[in-house]
Amino acid sequence: MSSKFTVTTILSGAIVTAGLLFAGPASAQTEVLINNYLPPKHPFQTQIVAPWIDEVIVATGGSVKPTLSAAAVGPPPKNWQTVVKGVADVVVLANLFQPKRIQLPPVAEMPLNSGSSEKTSAALWTTHEKFFAAANEYDGAVLLGSFSLTPNVIHSGGTPITSIADLKGYKLRASPGITTNVLKELGAVPVASGPSKIFGLISKGVVDGVAVPAHGLRAFRMLPYIKATTTFPGGLSNTTFSLLMNQDKWDSLSAEQQAQVMSVSGAHISSKGPGMDKVAAGSLKALRDQGGQVVAADAEMVAAIAKFSAQLEADWLAKANAKGVDGPAALAFFRAQLK
Repeated sequence: MSSKFTVTTILSGAIVTAGLLFAGPASAQTEVLINNYLPPKHPFQTQIVAPWIDEVIVATGGSVKPTLSAAAVGPPPKNWQTVVKGVADVVVLANLFQPKRIQLPPVAEMPLNSGSSEKTSAALWTTHEKFFAAANEYDGAVLLGSFSLTPNVIHSGGTPITSIADLKGYKLRASPGITTNVLKELGAVPVASGPSKIFGLISKGVVDGVAVPAHGLRAFRMLPYIKATTTFPGGLSNTTFSLLMNQDKWDSLSAEQQAQVMSVSGAHISSKGPGMDKVAAGSLKALRDQGGQVVAADAEMVAAIAKFSAQLEADWLAKANAKGVDGPAALAFFRAQLK
């Protein structure tokens, strides 16, 4: 072998090696694991999570890939722990499961206070940005967005519920927190459970009815067991949710990726409300189509709920002020967004 050939070969090899050392990865991709605890056709999946997954992939050019876990990696009530401990990178948290930590979003959960998911979700996010963010209630995780459902209504397995008298001793599955407290005030017997228990409770007759949003008729497969749904002006109550990412996972993204993810998060997530409203309306139509009724609560019941709601509002204002938030201003601002 000639010395010229040897030198050339060595130089060529050195150039290739240097190129491999200094070139970045051809297609680096960060996978983001989402705790998947709901069926594929649940409105959260079809209206919130699935669109967000697609939008993040597009916004980041595929460099960030949110992925649903094959099965639940934690129960819904423990989603805060699931995300801060990194068991999942992203969760959808019902804020009512963290009542001592997350006390400001319930401004959107008050009885008779929200007519639609669209307006309530948008109002919640703008109020968070203007008033709540500085309180840092989500320390340990990153808030990507928030939204509310259509308001809670009462689904009855028997005769329609229209009066306070109808509710006396009536067993209703309900979420803990405001919904349960309102029902107790009206004389009902709330039965708290996670969403996965709803079908079993109503189908086996353990409860007389269920207090959830209208979309629950089909989302929880309870439509065949419901004869009537009672609505309230502004809803019996509401539930707010937070889309959260693990802090370390967020920090592992580049500044550019973080900006890209937020471009399809925040207010963009809140803007998904019309889809939730459409699903709820479709569920009520399905109830009517099978011969069920949609009725309105009478004036006496609405007045009793309004009276109790005033107490809940006073409690919320005290908590907001304790966190350094101008409670009256935040409440007025939130309600102004609903008009």
